[in-house]
This record gives sequence, C-alpha cells and structure tokens, in this order.
Amino acid sequence: MKSQIKTTIAILLAVCFLVSLTATAVSAVYAAGGELDDSEDKVVNETCNEVKNEGNQDKSLYERLGGIYAIALVVNRFSDTIVNDPIAGKNSTNPALREWHNEKLDRLPGLKMMRTLWVAAVAGGPFIYTGKNLTEAHRDLRISPEEFDAVAADLEESLDYYNVPEREKEEVLAAFAAHKDEVTAGYFEAKLNESVNNTDKCKQY
Repeated sequence: MKSQIKTTIAILLAVCFLVSLTATAVSAVYAAGGELDDSEDKVVNETCNEVKNEGNQDKSLYERLGGIYAIALVVNRFSDTIVNDPIAGKNSTNPALREWHNEKLDRLPGLKMMRTLWVAAVAGGPFIYTGKNLTEAHRDLRISPEEFDAVAADLEESLDYYNVPEREKEEVLAAFAAHKDEVTAGYFEAKLNESVNNTDKCKQY
C-alpha cells in the first residue's frame, strides 16, 4: 500500500515538475499580451498543493518537527522560560516549585534531556522515554491546573519563537494537554488529604 502511495506521489510530483517547466512559456504569453484560462491555472495550483499535502501525510509528527535536534532546541528554550515564569517558576507561590527552581537547577540539564526524549517519543520518533511516569514525576511538586496552564503557555511561546507551523504546534500542545490530569494529580491528592485531615480534626472536638 505504501509503495502504491509513494508511486502516486512520485507521478504527481512529476506532473508538478512539468507544470513548472511550462511556467516560462506561460509568463511569455502574459508578456506578449496573451491570456491564460484562470480555471486552468487554479487546477494546476490545487494539484500541486494536494501533492505536497499527500507527501506530508506519511510523515510522523517527529519528522515534521524536524527531528531530535529541532525538538531539543524548543525544549531548551521552553525549560529556561519556565524557570522565570511568575506562576510556575522561581517566584511561584507553590513552595515545591519555588524550591526546585531556586535550589535544584543543577538537575535542569538532565531534565531537558528527559523532556526532549519524552516529546520525541510521543511525536513518533525512534526514541524511548525511560523516566518516571508523569504522575510519579510530578506528584511531590503538587502542580495546580493554573500552574500547568502557565507552563503550557511557555511551551506555546517556545514553539512560536522557532516558527513551528500551526499544524505541528497544535499537535504538540494537544499531546501536552492530554497529560494534564497526570501532572496535576499530586495537587488534587494533597487537597483531598488536607480535606480529610481537617474533617478528622473537627470530629475530635
């Protein structure tokens, strides 16, 4: 099936190539005061655009992002941006996040590597994320939904900074958002435990 698709794409690319060769002749017609049928011109453009889209359909998000080096570049900026984020960074009202970004930044290079592997794996690249599952990795940080959203905004800013196309950007953000419940689980568990403890204290009186 894949070979048939590749053959079809190759044929369509050849058509586009032949069309591009006739572009010189078309421009000559215009230069000479002649006219070209707009409907024919539209068909040519639509055909070539379809070829480009079909060629991208076979590519994984990992490939469309540009591979491991492009992903690492975005993750590097993203990770540095979080450190100074007013909600989730070193001045956060969350004591655990504030401690991490002020006292444990020697771990940041390793975290960047793990984040890069995670994104590459989720995007369909030839890599395996070997770190903790996201619930365990973030439980002690007690990340709130608002803090998660702030980090998501940092990720979007980094993707925009490197001009990641809209389609790929939305796919990365969607993959990130899909794990919000896991990342914020520690926050809700802490809230639940706090509520239970308060209830028990009330029963003692």
